[in-house]
Amino acid sequence: MNDISDYIQGELIKIPFNLYNLITKYIESNNNTKVAFVGGYLRDLLISKFHKESFSEPVDIDIVIEGSSISLAKFIKKNIVNVDLCLIKEFNLYNTVEININNYKIDVASARKEIYSAPGLNPTVTNSTIEEDLKRRDFTINSIAFEVSARKIYDLYGGISDIKSKKLNLLHSNSISDDPSRLIRCAKYASRFNFNISNNALKQSQETVRQWPWKSSKTHQKMIFPPALGIRIRMELAEIYKHDNLNNVISIINKWEIISILNENIEVDKRFLRGLNWIKKLNGNYLLYLIKNAEDLETTCERFLVNNGEVKILEDYLDIKKILKTNKEKFMHFSPSSWTEFIEKRNLNDETVKLLICDGVPYWHNLFKWLFIYKSIKSKKDGETLKKEGWEQGKEMGIEIKRLRYLEIDKLNRS
Repeated sequence: MNDISDYIQGELIKIPFNLYNLITKYIESNNNTKVAFVGGYLRDLLISKFHKESFSEPVDIDIVIEGSSISLAKFIKKNIVNVDLCLIKEFNLYNTVEININNYKIDVASARKEIYSAPGLNPTVTNSTIEEDLKRRDFTINSIAFEVSARKIYDLYGGISDIKSKKLNLLHSNSISDDPSRLIRCAKYASRFNFNISNNALKQSQETVRQWPWKSSKTHQKMIFPPALGIRIRMELAEIYKHDNLNNVISIINKWEIISILNENIEVDKRFLRGLNWIKKLNGNYLLYLIKNAEDLETTCERFLVNNGEVKILEDYLDIKKILKTNKEKFMHFSPSSWTEFIEKRNLNDETVKLLICDGVPYWHNLFKWLFIYKSIKSKKDGETLKKEGWEQGKEMGIEIKRLRYLEIDKLNRS
């Protein structure tokens, strides 16, 4: 382990703002309190070492302390030099602190033990040791720690070996049932690092999804759809959408036969993936795309804390999709202005139009043209101009401005 310890320490010293030495000084002035770097940053360092992968910068830096996280954070803020910004934000629920140094984020947590009273709920937390803290983590590759003062590596679950063999192993038999959002994270790692899920981890994942009571039950509604779980799944998807290949992750979840954690009615085929790719290009709402065809849309929206505005988008999407499919001939000879009127008189949200485009509904290309061309075209004359021409302000003027705008839009057919 000495060569790995030396390698890790050498890389940690390179972290900006002299952070490693600041932590060393804190330890020395606080009775050699144990402080360790943990999680994703160490994982990425080891992937770089063993597989020659390069990461331009740390995805995240996590620090665990056997003591007060806020005390360490305040020490760093007080003693850091040559920075424009150093903010700390406390999260009392888990005794964690987020440090923002020139928009460089570091999470500091007091070592803790977690107990889940029911699947998907937030855990009950008690202070603990670094060793105990590692037990609460999701995958072996994320359960590695480097204690600063002793230059000691904690690898209690074979995470280094799994990194070498590019294997995704869960930490314990309740990893997924404690927090089913870990299914999404597992697929993210499989996609990002080209790692393979172990047979045991895949079996646990599939069994958890099969046993999970996704069906609605008024009696135990809060237990079946704990808000914390919906939030965590949305956060995982947001992270993937921002930094990873969402298409690949969804394909992996489907291959593992656990797609029902999102929506059991998803058919992951070329058409679906093409639409998901277009959602990214159009900067659309990927979650609504994933759940748009759910059999029980109301229940699915409750599960993922979909707000009223998003529900309206989905309802309009389903309504317009039905209209376009059942009245194809009616729209065959629609002019650009007719499409504009059809969309705008219904006050459709742009996100509704994006869903229809990405779903490939009939005449989707006309919707695309409205979104990027027709929508932005204005009348050659505004209200002030018409007033000078003798028009009185009111309904008739509005009708004339719309008529003139439609004329400009229809010119596109003749150009």
